[in-house]
Amino acid sequence: MKHPLTPIDLREHVRLGIEHIRNSVDRRRDCRPYFRFNLTTPPVWSQHEDCDTPHTVGRFLHALNVCTGIAGPLDDAELLHGLRKHMFASCAHEHGFAQDDVGTDSHPPLTVMHHQREALLGLIAVWRLLQDPQAERYARTLVAAMEKATRVTGTYPGATLGSRGWQDTNFATMTSGRAVGALLVYSRTFDDPLAVELALRFARHVLASCFGENGELTPAAGTHIHSITGTVASLAELGLVTGQREFTERARLVFDSGLLPYRTRTGWVKEGATAHRGRGEANCTADLIEAACLLGMAGSPSYFEDADRMLRNHLLASQMDDLSWVVENEGMANTDTRAYEGLRQRARGAFCFAEPNGFHSYNSDLTGAALQGIAAAWQHIITREGEGRVRINMLLSRQHEDIRLTSLLPQEGRVILELNHPTTVSMRLPPWTERQTVNITIDGHAVTPMMEGDGLTIDALREGTRIEVTFAQPEFVTQERALGYETPYRVRWLGNAVMAMSGTNPCMTLYPALV
Repeated sequence: MKHPLTPIDLREHVRLGIEHIRNSVDRRRDCRPYFRFNLTTPPVWSQHEDCDTPHTVGRFLHALNVCTGIAGPLDDAELLHGLRKHMFASCAHEHGFAQDDVGTDSHPPLTVMHHQREALLGLIAVWRLLQDPQAERYARTLVAAMEKATRVTGTYPGATLGSRGWQDTNFATMTSGRAVGALLVYSRTFDDPLAVELALRFARHVLASCFGENGELTPAAGTHIHSITGTVASLAELGLVTGQREFTERARLVFDSGLLPYRTRTGWVKEGATAHRGRGEANCTADLIEAACLLGMAGSPSYFEDADRMLRNHLLASQMDDLSWVVENEGMANTDTRAYEGLRQRARGAFCFAEPNGFHSYNSDLTGAALQGIAAAWQHIITREGEGRVRINMLLSRQHEDIRLTSLLPQEGRVILELNHPTTVSMRLPPWTERQTVNITIDGHAVTPMMEGDGLTIDALREGTRIEVTFAQPEFVTQERALGYETPYRVRWLGNAVMAMSGTNPCMTLYPALV
């Protein structure tokens, strides 16, 4: 746990997450990921399971791909080629889908529809990172298989496809909805119009069956919140790509209403859509960060505040940078299915399942999704608004080709902008900012801030200009309820950053204790 006043460096969090990916795979088995980790009950271990591939392989490849622009190219050919080998092996089947590879004589490996999104994103990553044409061929075959299987009803005939055909027919239709975003990435990558048609098919089916008119969840949505949050982000993006605002508006309603009972202001999001106590999931938080950024780009910039707050607090706080509480094993050798050695190093940098203020458990697919959420936020910190004009949406440090943004929040309410080109800058001010406390200097000279809408605008500045914006950060305490937890959590804030929270955890507490 870092000191809560420490300014955020997203590059540091991404590099640490990538280090986890590098350390958590089984180098003896072509860098096969370990899916499940036990870090609390001796002996501690990481374990291979059916979700190793294509599910976690796809997650890891996609994260490495989208984080290249943040952390730079990955210098680990063994890892990339090993993950590619596993991904291609999953896809080398006549039916065209990506298949799991763990089974028994009585229960052979299954093709799980839930995993097809990760497989498609993994194939796209292989094509982008390694320029392997086989990745494009497998991706096109996979999309064609998805289209054929869903042509009649708009969703899959079952949750799994096995030797006896389609199985588990009573499943959540959200399995197809969560793939919409991956299909849009595929369409941009390979210029295949079939993907957009398929995305529209899935989206319309989900809207007709899983969400009410006011954003409420129906039984068809299922209880897997990550599939729901992934669908919400996908719908928001589909609306932006197609110009059909219905999708964006419905995503907004689910974000605001349907998912509200399952999340807190700090960014904790419950894993399951049930009333009983349960762990939160970093995947869900990352999805909502991405959804909020997309809703912000769709004309509702207030959602950038949600993205900033969820990222700044729960997602980054759930990254495990200090594993001193893990009791290392002594004298236990690794096996084909489990690793017992060096669990502190293997798990460091991962993003965990969490309670509102503490560690719960960890599976390795969480880190891939968490890094995707950070990459989405990174992309939207600074955006262009036409020639010679940029907008700062979130007060997080970033080097952009037009401007260098250094944020000292929450240590102090100060943001420094250094221009690389002549630029007009508009900056969203957080809603908690008291406007009378805002001060601006340009190259050391005080100027009167020009307030406009939700922020301020500084016109036509020359290359090399240095701007400093300062403002007060209010301190206050709120009471937050997490569904299933009997006792509310008291949270002390500075601006939109959590300084302390009630509750402790014997393994890892996310925030300093508020007494």
